[in-house]
Parts: sequence; structure tokens; C-alpha cells
Amino acid sequence: MPKTSTENDKRIAARFSRLWAKKRIEMSMTQEQLAGVLGISQSAVSQMLSCNMPISTEMVMKIAVVLGESPTTIDSAYFKRFDMNRSEMIGFLALELMKLKPSERNKILHETRKMSNQDNKRQNTNAT
Repeated sequence: MPKTSTENDKRIAARFSRLWAKKRIEMSMTQEQLAGVLGISQSAVSQMLSCNMPISTEMVMKIAVVLGESPTTIDSAYFKRFDMNRSEMIGFLALELMKLKPSERNKILHETRKMSNQDNKRQNTNAT
């Protein structure tokens, strides 16, 4: 039996949906590409966006990293879920990234570099 979504689940899904609407255009990324980088199916991404599947704390972090945002952009209480200050949390997130399989880390690094290059091109175009 599927878990019933809480109000917090709905807020997190709504924030993810708004962020995705903005970032997918900026990054020229499809749901399928996002899913590949996150190591999940496109269907799972779609279900999270529509609040048919709750987004775990770990997935909030992964999504934030891939989209180049703070986890609090998706889950405003993200850092409150841990008994850590902000600098401890940054260290924790870095360690969590290191736990990923090298292929998953490489996907994230590749996408991050690609996004950075696209941002630089946009900034150069806008500056002229």
C-alpha cells in the first residue's frame, strides 16, 4: 500500500517542481537526463514532481547538488533534520558525495562542468 503524502511531502514536491521548471530550461536538461544523473528512473522523477512519491532526505541532497542549489531550496527544514551547524553540514554533504559510486560521482561532476560551461557561455553572451 502506498504511503500517504504528508503536507510536508507536498511542500517539498512543490518546491522541487518550481525549481525543476526553472532549472530544466537553464540547464537544457530533460527529466530522463536528470533521472540518469540521480541514478533513478524518469518515472520516479515524475512521481516525485507530482508528489506521488515522497522525496527522501538523501534524494533532496542529490537533486540539490545536480541542480546547483542548496538543499533548503527544496526542503526548507533540510538542515534542521540534522543536529549540525552549516559548516558541519557542508562537510557531511561532501562526505556523502564521496560515498557515491565513482560512476555516479563522475556523472554529477560531468553534469556540473557542463552546467558551468553553459552558464559561462550565457554570461559571456549577455555581457556583449
